[in-house]
Amino acid sequence: MTFRTSSVLLALGVTGAVYLLLGGQVNQPENQPMEQAPPPSSTMETGFSYSTGLAAKFGLPADDAIPLQAPLFGAAIEIKDGIAGKVCVLHVLYDASIDIRLPEAQSMQALGSNMDVFPNGFLQRPDKDLRKFFAAQVGALANRAMFRYGKNALEGGATSGDDADGSYTSMPLNAYNREFVPGIGWLAMSINCELAAHEEYRHAALYVESNASPSDMILNGHVNPTKMIEFQIPQVLIDSMRSSLRAVADAPPGGRRAGKFTIVK
Repeated sequence: MTFRTSSVLLALGVTGAVYLLLGGQVNQPENQPMEQAPPPSSTMETGFSYSTGLAAKFGLPADDAIPLQAPLFGAAIEIKDGIAGKVCVLHVLYDASIDIRLPEAQSMQALGSNMDVFPNGFLQRPDKDLRKFFAAQVGALANRAMFRYGKNALEGGATSGDDADGSYTSMPLNAYNREFVPGIGWLAMSINCELAAHEEYRHAALYVESNASPSDMILNGHVNPTKMIEFQIPQVLIDSMRSSLRAVADAPPGGRRAGKFTIVK
């Protein structure tokens, strides 16, 4: 089963909706409030898995750390309310010394992924120049990462649409920071929540290009762990997301206090 980007965009809720708004409606009338597009989202659950090294640096319980493959230090999946269902955001904490192909800026955050926080929430009727800026920002964050969830781990190259054993999601990054604290980088991307419901898939990974990777691999739907940087997402975190999705499926809107998370080991 393969989810192409077009269908994933419809399933992902708030992020996809804002991507279409900013990328496809730059000439939107100036008197139309931004708030009419996505309503504020609230976090329902956040599961977090981390390595021993990250436990020591962040002051997390050492006994709850799990083995993770370098360059991954930690991973979290945030489940949020969206306009078309649940939105799942994958957060990756990684060794900042690796050479990821990202925009030149030290950090960047997509407006559409953060309409529920200030100062973004103040943007009611942005003018034409601001709308162009937001659209350009989303474009800069596009084709930066590809999430694969499959029956088996990849050993060589694969292309979305031709890989019978895996499904793929590639959305513009929600945000990144090359080094949000010394030695540790961070990026976040929305992934397809429905993908987690398929018990046949047992291997999850996020692929990003390095500056040495062939150009446009992600743009062309191609991944290869020998030519890219691979973040292997722990299966216990995916299993926890499945359980959380079932638990919050019928829950009313309204989530947890910001910053709260559940350790998954």
